[in-house]
Amino acid sequence: MRKLCSLLASVCLCILQLSAQFGGSHMRDTNAAFYQTEEARVTGNQILAYQRVTGGWPKNTDMEARLTPQAMARVLADKGRRDDSTIDNGATTSQMTFLARLYQATSDTAYAGGFRRGVAYLLDGQYENGGWPQFWPDMNGYQYNITFNDDAMVNTLQLFSDMIQGREPYGGSLIDDATRQRLQRAYDKGIDCILNTQIVVRGKPTIWCQQYDRETLKPAGARAYELPSFCSQESAAIVRLLMNVPDPGARIVKAVHGAMQWFDTYKLTGVRVERTVINGERTVHLAESPGAPALWARFYDLKYNEPYVCDRDGLPRRRLEEIGRERRSGYSWYGTRPAALYALYDAWADRYDKRHKLKISLDTPGANEKGTIDMFRQHRMNPADFDVTVSPGGSIQAAIEKAPADNAAPFKILVRKGTYHQRVVIDRPHIVLIGEDRAETVLVIDDSDIAPVREGAAVDGTVLTLTAAGNDAVISGFTIDNNVSNHWTPTEQSYQVPHRMAVRGSADRTILINCNIHSNGNDALALWAAHGDGMYYHADLRIDCPGVDFICPRGWCYATRCQFIGGGRAMLWHDGRGDRTKKFVITNSDFDATEPTLLGRYHHDAQFFLLHNRFSANILNRDIQYAYSDRVLDACPWGQRVYYHNCTREGGVTGWMRNNIAEAEEAVESWAMTAAWTFGGRWDPEDVLQGLWDIIAY
Repeated sequence: MRKLCSLLASVCLCILQLSAQFGGSHMRDTNAAFYQTEEARVTGNQILAYQRVTGGWPKNTDMEARLTPQAMARVLADKGRRDDSTIDNGATTSQMTFLARLYQATSDTAYAGGFRRGVAYLLDGQYENGGWPQFWPDMNGYQYNITFNDDAMVNTLQLFSDMIQGREPYGGSLIDDATRQRLQRAYDKGIDCILNTQIVVRGKPTIWCQQYDRETLKPAGARAYELPSFCSQESAAIVRLLMNVPDPGARIVKAVHGAMQWFDTYKLTGVRVERTVINGERTVHLAESPGAPALWARFYDLKYNEPYVCDRDGLPRRRLEEIGRERRSGYSWYGTRPAALYALYDAWADRYDKRHKLKISLDTPGANEKGTIDMFRQHRMNPADFDVTVSPGGSIQAAIEKAPADNAAPFKILVRKGTYHQRVVIDRPHIVLIGEDRAETVLVIDDSDIAPVREGAAVDGTVLTLTAAGNDAVISGFTIDNNVSNHWTPTEQSYQVPHRMAVRGSADRTILINCNIHSNGNDALALWAAHGDGMYYHADLRIDCPGVDFICPRGWCYATRCQFIGGGRAMLWHDGRGDRTKKFVITNSDFDATEPTLLGRYHHDAQFFLLHNRFSANILNRDIQYAYSDRVLDACPWGQRVYYHNCTREGGVTGWMRNNIAEAEEAVESWAMTAAWTFGGRWDPEDVLQGLWDIIAY
């Protein structure tokens, strides 16, 4: 195993050396001859131009790309910015190293000046507790947190160590003695911060989270999918840094031993990350692979030390298949960085603490060896977490009626596995209705439960109804089936087909997740708050319906990770009348049908956003358009508003499904089209779900 890891490291080193020799970025070039060239000076001058008044630099910017006079003017106009200087993604530290090398090669004091301003920036950004935020001096949100993410703090401390030791290229007159003493104090404080933030479990030091609250030094979250957790990849860089500390004290020795024990215990064996391309779309999953090199999940939960992945909704999942394809293939969920520490640890322990050296090996199974696909703990629902439990034979309606009519806090109802021939009405706020298992907790009505509905009759026979008093409901874990016969003769006029709602609602802020929805007729999931002003959130639904408009919200709706299976009639419908910001957003979902089927239609003003979705060949090669050619139900003055990003269809399209979200009136980057964005910041259903995760986990 060690030989294999060593071979892989050698291959990577050769690739980097060839890249430096034959072209590519010179930002990390160590060849002294390069820094004598005009190309190096041009890059150095551009780096100085990008340096902010703070002394730091922005991230994710190619500072080697040659600037036109117009582009240089724009760069210089941004020098006064104070909100984008950062140590994230190697920013600031990499620019400083380039300038140091350029100064040593040219003795040009302009480069030394830029470098020293960078040193001042780094020193000024350190908190009193020794940590660094991700951005400063102007920051917001999680940018205040102490951050190890992407090795931000480790890169800073390693740079300080190199400068203190006068390692190349930081020797000579570049750093004076007074600055070196300041760097030493900052370095020592930084190491103390690392030791103070190491997660300790039952008295034993383990590894680190990606970021920490700057006041409490407790693990903290960052982006929605970066939850407080054990984080293996950044922790590997921290351990490497600690093993490079000269003459480590007892705390450092204990910290290294503890982290290496954690790495060895929770390595994943017998699996590998498999990346494939299907119909031009990248996908990633874990595959069983006996004898594969050890790897580690990026995140392990703080309670069970079990791996998890996460979508932009901030809700942890155990398997890659359970998150949307955008995050599934757009983030590094597994890695091998800790493997490189094993040989280093052997030498380090022999030198500093041979008596307590751990017997660890990459070739032995970890605690998750059962590991592969079945290693994850299943959630067990605890009736003690609920206000009411309903068992087969009991009444769900009676349980709902136990909640106060003016209920202001979540009223939690657990419905045990079973089949319930009941019509259910949620008519009070904050009802949390949880089925024990979505496949085996069934709400159904059929011909034995309700008289047949005649064509043209008033809509009735809905399985689950939310009245206008039922705001803020959360429904999860059911199969909801309207199996009443249609009693109609098919005609070309599809609008004559009777409605068969599985879920119908006039409530606001409705969350419907983790359910199977089936209906024999139209409008299976119909959420229509008063005046079309409702907000609705869906995730992990499977809607199987042969009828038209089987998901048909009025107002604002966000749906993610859903399966839509049609049967010949248009699937999607939206009513966005009265407010140009109303929208129906569908992300990371799959569309299929039993026969050629229209994706969707509208006959009122509507607005659709479809991102990272996949359509089968049975979804017709046709855009969402106005419903009728023989009549006009609504003039739709805002016109066709249908936007796509990164969607694919088996068999291709004839131009209509192009990446056109930039044309939308509320255009933002695709990753920013979240649930919170959909609802204009007025409601964050994913925050609601995070607070209920212990009871809705699936």
